[in-house]
Amino acid sequence: MSIAPSNPLLLRQLQPFVVGTADNVGCFDMQPFGLRVEDTHVFDPLRLASAPFLDRLCALDAAAFGPEGMPMPRWIFLDGGELTGGVVGFGLAADALPAPWREALCVPDDHVGLVPVSMYIAIPTAESGAWVGHNLSSLAARVRDPALRGLGSLTKAVALRLLRTRTQIGAAQWDSPALRVHARLGALEVISAWTPAHGKPWTVTYRARIDEPALLHLARDPRGAVDFPAPSLWLASDDHAAMGMLQDRIEAGERFRFAGRPEPLEGGGQRIPLAEG
Repeated sequence: MSIAPSNPLLLRQLQPFVVGTADNVGCFDMQPFGLRVEDTHVFDPLRLASAPFLDRLCALDAAAFGPEGMPMPRWIFLDGGELTGGVVGFGLAADALPAPWREALCVPDDHVGLVPVSMYIAIPTAESGAWVGHNLSSLAARVRDPALRGLGSLTKAVALRLLRTRTQIGAAQWDSPALRVHARLGALEVISAWTPAHGKPWTVTYRARIDEPALLHLARDPRGAVDFPAPSLWLASDDHAAMGMLQDRIEAGERFRFAGRPEPLEGGGQRIPLAEG
């Protein structure tokens, strides 16, 4: 099945890319939803010729997360994605970049070739078909351009299909707007509600079961659909005490799922609908 996001500009002007070793790329579906990844848009991190493009990945990460103080050291790109799994995203030729995009990404005047404007980094687990979502970045977070609307959602959906994902595990802070993207996959299972192993323990770890209707819904394709249970409780994104109590209940054997997408709160933060069972 092809994919048709609600914003047709995305696929009209952007092209998919993959960063990964030759061995890893050989295991991927390089025509996810019929979107063919051109050979010139496959970048092997172990080849010198890939260096200019990898520079631009770092610039995208800095643009997306630098203001929050969370840009990745370059070695994490290699160890946490390029060698172990893959980086999938969309880009645009340097000579076609609008000026605000070029400025936000600090693209040198002499750069030629593809410039990444989104990426999803994933790491495989010991369970076949289960991937950890490590990083989702989109220029849309920095440049308020209608042409980029829905880019993060589309990127993640295409990446999960390309990586042949059956289960996706992720971690995000309860107050992160990115949870609204992730919850488009449906009733996410809450694995942990308070996570001291993370530098920010107010982190939720979730598990999503992947199927085609969920991926289409994630990509904002009107043919997609997901089901949510009725909410039985609401969690405020700044209520650390409630997160701790929820974690106690999870460790005691109770199960919780997302019962919808997080809702922004006036004045900041969000509240998350959850269901027991």
